[in-house]
Amino acid sequence: MPLEDLQKDTISITWHIDDVLNIRPDLTNDQARSVLHNLDHNHDANIGINWGVIECAASLMFSDG
Repeated sequence: MPLEDLQKDTISITWHIDDVLNIRPDLTNDQARSVLHNLDHNHDANIGINWGVIECAASLMFSDG
């Protein structure tokens, strides 16, 4: 399938480390990147990635404050 057709048939939602840091400003850039990497590989496709999921993952990975 040509790349142009594939792009028409897919979507991509992007999250940035700034989104993680908006919720958890106490994290470093590397920690925020780790949260995103973890979510990319372990999120529940039935729920997806949203603000609550990011907050939960960050809290599980790095204790609050």
